[in-house]
Amino acid sequence: MSKNHLFLSFLTILLLLCCCRAKNNSLCIPSYCGNIEISYPFRLRTDPQSCGHFDPVFVLECDQNRTILNLRSTRYHVEAISYNNFSIRVSDPGLDSHNTSSCPNYSSIDNLYSSYISPDYDDNIVITFLNCLNHVSNPLYVENPFCGNTSSLFNSSRIHSYVTVGRILVSDLEESCTYDTMLMASSRYPLKYDNYTYSQIHDLLAYGAELSWFQAMCTECDESNGACIREDNKVRCRHYCYEDTPLSERSFGCKLEYYAPYLLLVAIVIGGLMGLRLLCGIPFLIGLVIYKSKKRQSSMKKSEIIREIVSQRIDLTPINYSYSEIKRMTGNFAAKLGEGPHGTIFKGKLKSGPFVAVKMMSNSSSSDKEFIAYVSMISRIIHPNAVKLIGFCVKGKQQALVYEFIQCGSLDKHIFLTNPSLSYREIFKISLGIAKGIEFLHNIRILHLGIKPENVLLDEDLIPKISDSGMEKLYSSDDHKGKMGFVAPEVFYKNIGEVSSKADVYSYGILLLEMISRLIQSLKSYDNKSGEIYFPWWIYKQFCEGKDSEIFRDADEEEKMMAKKMVLVGLWCIQIRPEDRPSINEVANMLEGGIELMQMPPVPFQRGMGDEKLEKF
Repeated sequence: MSKNHLFLSFLTILLLLCCCRAKNNSLCIPSYCGNIEISYPFRLRTDPQSCGHFDPVFVLECDQNRTILNLRSTRYHVEAISYNNFSIRVSDPGLDSHNTSSCPNYSSIDNLYSSYISPDYDDNIVITFLNCLNHVSNPLYVENPFCGNTSSLFNSSRIHSYVTVGRILVSDLEESCTYDTMLMASSRYPLKYDNYTYSQIHDLLAYGAELSWFQAMCTECDESNGACIREDNKVRCRHYCYEDTPLSERSFGCKLEYYAPYLLLVAIVIGGLMGLRLLCGIPFLIGLVIYKSKKRQSSMKKSEIIREIVSQRIDLTPINYSYSEIKRMTGNFAAKLGEGPHGTIFKGKLKSGPFVAVKMMSNSSSSDKEFIAYVSMISRIIHPNAVKLIGFCVKGKQQALVYEFIQCGSLDKHIFLTNPSLSYREIFKISLGIAKGIEFLHNIRILHLGIKPENVLLDEDLIPKISDSGMEKLYSSDDHKGKMGFVAPEVFYKNIGEVSSKADVYSYGILLLEMISRLIQSLKSYDNKSGEIYFPWWIYKQFCEGKDSEIFRDADEEEKMMAKKMVLVGLWCIQIRPEDRPSINEVANMLEGGIELMQMPPVPFQRGMGDEKLEKF
C-alpha cells in the first residue's frame, strides 16, 4: 500500500472520530409546522429523540399546520420561537384573533411553569378578568363578554364582566367585583395603556405570552458545576478558580494560575543573576511587589468573577451589592425586622424606591464558593408562591441576601394569636398556595428542609410566599437539634429512610394541622385545659369516631369540606415512613379535588411511644 493511501486512511479515521464525538443533534435537520421552524431543544413528536432536549415539555405537536406546546396537561398554540432570545411565544387555544367574543380555555398562569420553561416577567404583563354584580364606572375597567363561572357569583341574575391591564390590588378592586381569571400577555405587543378597548386587549391576549427556555441550555453546564451565561446570544459555560478550593483539587489551569506569580518571580531572579549583577536587586524588588500585591488583587478579582457570573446569566439574576451599598440601603442597619437561627433581617430601601428585606447571615460555615453556589441555586426560584431574591453581598465573613419586602410578615404572627383573624377559606387558600410553592421547588430539584410558619410570608392579598428555600445547605445537620416539631423523623433517625422530598411533605403536614388546630381552638371546639393533648392523635380519634362535623360546627358546609380535606391531607403527610406519604403534587391534587375521593389514612404514629414527649400543639 502506498504512502498516499496510508495518509488518506488516517485522515478518514480521524474525521470519523471527530464526528462521533460531536453531539447527535448537530446532524438533525430543522422541522417545520406551518411557518414555525423547530430545532434543538424543541422537536416534533415524529423526530428522533436525540434531536431535542430530554424533557418531554420540548416535544411539540403539529396539528393541521398549527404547532402545539404541552404544559402541565394543557395545550397552547405556539405563535413564534426565538432562538436568539431563548424564548417561545404561546397563546391560549380558546382565543380567536378574529372573534372578540372568544374566551380563554385556561384561567391560571400556574400552567405556564415547568422545570425548564417559565414566563419572563420583564417581557409580559398581567391581564385580569373580573366579574361584578353592579355596573362599574372606572376607566381601568374595560367591559368584555362574560367568560367565567356563574356558580361562584352568588345568586345574581345579572353579571357585568370587565378586564384590566396590569396587576390589580385588592385595594383597587371595586366592592361588588371578584377575581375570575388571571392571564399573561407579551409586553412587546404595541398597546397604549391610557386609551384601549377590549378589542385591543383581546388582540394582545391572542398575540400570546413570552416564555423563557434558557435554563434548558444549561443542563450540562450545571452538572459540571459551571456558571451558565449568555454572550452575544450564545450560551457559554465558564469554570472559575476559587482560593478556598484545595490546591490538589484544582484543574491544571487553576494550578498554573496559582503558581504563575512564583514562576514569574523565579524567572526574573534568574534573568537578573545571569544578566547584569548590578541590576539584580531591581527585578527582585519587582517580584516582591507582585507577590505582596497578590492578596489585594485576588479579592478584586473574586469580585469581578462574581459580577460576571450574575450579570450575564439571565435577566432575572440577582444583583451583587457591595457591603457599603448594603449599609446604605438599610440606613446602617437601623430597622430590625426579626432574628432567627440563620441571621438577622433588616428593612431597607433601594435607590429606585421599593422596600426590601436584607438578611445578614450568621453562624454559617459555608465558604464563599458554597455561598455563591447557593445564590445561583435560589436565583432560579421564580414563582408567585416564593419570595423573590433581588441581590446578595459577600465580603469576607459578611454574607447577605436581599429579598423583596413582604408587607404582612410571617404566617406565625397570624395563627399564633389568642384570637386568630384568619377564616377557614383564608387558611385553605394559604395552604394550597404553600403546596404550589413547594411543588415548584421540587420540580426544579430543590429541597426546602425548613417548612414552618416562620418561613411562610403573607402579602397584602394573603398570598403565601415561601422563604429560606434550601437554607439548610449552608449549615451543618447539628443545627436541626431542638426543632423536632416540623422536621421529618428521617432527618434524625437514618433507619427510617433517606432524606428526600418527602421530608418537606412531612413538614407541610405538620403545618396544615397546626393551622387548623388554631381555628378549632379559637372556636372552642375542644377543651385543652391540661395542655397535654397531642392534636394529631386527638383529631385522628375524632374522625375515626365520626365526630368531624361536630368539631367544625361553627363553619358553613363549604368551610367544613375545606377543613376536613386539610385534616385528611395533613394526616397523610405525617406518616412515619417516607414511602407512605404522598408527593407534594398529589397533595395539591387532593386539596383541589373532591373530598369524596379521599380515604382515611392509617394511624401515622404509635400511641404508646412516649406520649408525654410528643410535640404539643
